[in-house]
Amino acid sequence: MLASIRHAAARVSLRRAANVRTLTNNAAADALKHAAPSASAEFPPTLSSSQAPAVASTSTSASHATTKSSSAQPVIHIPPAEDPLLALFTNYIMSHGERQKAQRITSRMLLHIHAFTKAPPMPILREAVAAAAPLLRCRQFKRAAKQFVFPMPLNERQRARQAIEWIYEASHKKGGSMGERLAREVIAVLKGESKVLELKENRHKLAVLHRGNVLRPPRIPKSNKV
Repeated sequence: MLASIRHAAARVSLRRAANVRTLTNNAAADALKHAAPSASAEFPPTLSSSQAPAVASTSTSASHATTKSSSAQPVIHIPPAEDPLLALFTNYIMSHGERQKAQRITSRMLLHIHAFTKAPPMPILREAVAAAAPLLRCRQFKRAAKQFVFPMPLNERQRARQAIEWIYEASHKKGGSMGERLAREVIAVLKGESKVLELKENRHKLAVLHRGNVLRPPRIPKSNKV
């Protein structure tokens, strides 16, 4: 009797457990169905593999454009550390072996040129030296109480050195520090107001006047040979 009651109770409990499992599975499926539309509305679809590189390429192109625009507009024009014209200018100004002092004067001259013209100083200095440089030099000597003038061409370095010498000598008549005087003289050469241009013109006139000695140079005495 007791055994039959136990078997009946066990069968009822198993039926109830199966019914509970089916109810829970159906409830979970319904919950997922209701939650899927809301989740798709809240979270947008992800980018595809073909669209992701396009976004990356646009960002990199924008960064390259910004770097190019920033590099295309220099703020300060700094001359090179070693320039042949600056080295020649410094060597001519230098006295008693004080090269650092001569370099300071040259840098201050460039600074004054930039302050006066609001432009890069190196192109202005090169243009002034090229405008003041003569094409030749006139060698003079005497023979039998007669003055001879022999025009001789100059190379590029000799022309630049002669122009620097004239600019340096003409700058002594101006006021201010050495760098300021040199800067004013360089600007005066470009404006055509410097006496350096007169020296160049006079030398060229003298060479044209004695141009016959170029084809048939006179015999130079031994005492005047260099």
